[in-house]
Amino acid sequence: MLLTPPFRALVTAVRPLIWILNKISNTLVRMCRVEPRDELATVHNREQLTHLVAESERLGLIDTADSQLITRSLTEPLTPVSALQTPAADIVAVEAAADLDTLLARASEVDRSRLLVRDGDRFVGSVHTRDALVARARGRALTARDLARPVPELATTTTVSHAVEQLRQRRASLALIRDEQGALTGLVSLDDLLIRIMGPHSP
Repeated sequence: MLLTPPFRALVTAVRPLIWILNKISNTLVRMCRVEPRDELATVHNREQLTHLVAESERLGLIDTADSQLITRSLTEPLTPVSALQTPAADIVAVEAAADLDTLLARASEVDRSRLLVRDGDRFVGSVHTRDALVARARGRALTARDLARPVPELATTTTVSHAVEQLRQRRASLALIRDEQGALTGLVSLDDLLIRIMGPHSP
């Protein structure tokens, strides 16, 4: 962020020079009887890049692990989050009025570091066991509601890449998934999304 202003100023300052050099280079290319092409015209789409990766692996230019990683980074961002969600029936939550000991006991019982906080039929946020441990060590009498952080909601059609962007912007690690009618269908975590993109290939 600190480097952005001077970098943008530099780009603005040298843009006229770049434009002149571009014109000169295009003129020289035409003198060689070659028609210059716009760089953007040679950009490949996602399907073409995926095919190039597969061909590179077939020819032995890259190994299988690298090929799988690159292919996943090209294709998985378009996967809808509904394909990765934990079904609503399997969501683990703790009551909003639960004290720190109850919260930590519940987290230990289900072997989770993050739990949703439920107030009746409504989810009011999520809580991390780290926050509960810190609060207990400081002798603070807090409830799950006090420690709850907002949980964003995403549509079932939201892509993995957009979901990652939304969670990072909101500094959240969990998101609730709802269908077109607003019904809760499940839960997805930032860890699951990143593993889907960058994690090892599942056979």
